[in-house]
Amino acid sequence: MTSLQSPHNLEYSVSESAHVSEHAATFRGWADNKMHQLAKYSPFKGVMRDHQATSNVRFSSERVETPALEQIGQIPLDKVVFAQGVSQEEVLVNGRFVGPDTIYVASGKSLHAVTKSAVLTNWLMVDKDFFFETLTPERSVFSEELPFEFFIRAGESQCFALESAFEEHFESLNSTTSPSTNTQLSGTRILGCANAILMFALESERLRLGSSTRTYIVERSCQLFLENVQNEDFGVLDLCNHLRVSRRTLQYSFETILGLSPIAYMRSVRLNIARRSLLDVSLGKIQEAALDAGFNHLGRFSKYYSDFYGELPSETVNRALNA
Repeated sequence: MTSLQSPHNLEYSVSESAHVSEHAATFRGWADNKMHQLAKYSPFKGVMRDHQATSNVRFSSERVETPALEQIGQIPLDKVVFAQGVSQEEVLVNGRFVGPDTIYVASGKSLHAVTKSAVLTNWLMVDKDFFFETLTPERSVFSEELPFEFFIRAGESQCFALESAFEEHFESLNSTTSPSTNTQLSGTRILGCANAILMFALESERLRLGSSTRTYIVERSCQLFLENVQNEDFGVLDLCNHLRVSRRTLQYSFETILGLSPIAYMRSVRLNIARRSLLDVSLGKIQEAALDAGFNHLGRFSKYYSDFYGELPSETVNRALNA
């Protein structure tokens, strides 16, 4: 069994966030990570428990109570991430619907995830060298030099064992009774579960998960939109032309997959980008935040903003200044 040598419990932190941008910043070790709220008037509540167990192993457990969230992150090429999501509804991850029986394993890839309900996500991040030396002996499937991404349909017992190991691990970190010894044992158990899931996937060839036409349309649309987010004129017709689909097909795909229209999705992301700037008191004025988010008309931006967040942009700025 893989053994975790962690005598000093290097670094453990618990972060509670009331803003989605604050929560996004708790993803330590990522090359980049941003999050957007897609539903209006939703107070954000997120908790990240993060444990840098050794120089090459990090365990994190993330709980978000707020529904309708989008995450856009970048996993470093020298890291491998395992993700296990537990939610009432499936999570859209890079164009695939992922349930609690699916483990996401990736390195050097962009992550685009959308949730519809509250979710608990267990994250294991390891150095790529550690991954090949310790967790999997099969080097022909996973690339040491290139990015890779796999969706592993694991067995129910394996998924339950991994979830239980994470729960036990963070309970031991909060314990006052032999926390170092218990944490080392539970960390070793997590690594053992990850190794068992990888071996199961390699033996059963359960490494791929298909995507539907609708999820592809939504995933590609989100990518195209983010590439043009500062251009307010970029909209539904541009997406249709790029993807060569009808407006009706685009609308139906978004409503089926995200529960939002394309226009509502694009507007909510732009408003999230503007709010992130407004909450950062060092980034300047309201007009600059609006322009950076793709709103060229300040009055229209203020109306959209107050409709979505229940307060004016100036109120957000004043709150940030007085915090």
